[in-house]
Amino acid sequence: MWVDFARVYEGGLTYGHLDDAAPGVEVKAGSYLVLGDEDADPGVAQVVEVRPDGVILLRVLPGHADLHRQVLDHRS
Repeated sequence: MWVDFARVYEGGLTYGHLDDAAPGVEVKAGSYLVLGDEDADPGVAQVVEVRPDGVILLRVLPGHADLHRQVLDHRS
């Protein structure tokens, strides 16, 4: 899922939008997503909330996506 890593706020939270998720990706509260933008290494975030207007509140985990393979391998 594309996000703007420059918009990560205090507490590691940022916003995304359902339109920026890859086709077929199930986005629901509690799930983990791989995030990226053209200027940064991929990261991982946990979905905190999916709002009716398609806005997604995300908690970004620290470090590169490779550090979080365990949560990605066990995502439901």
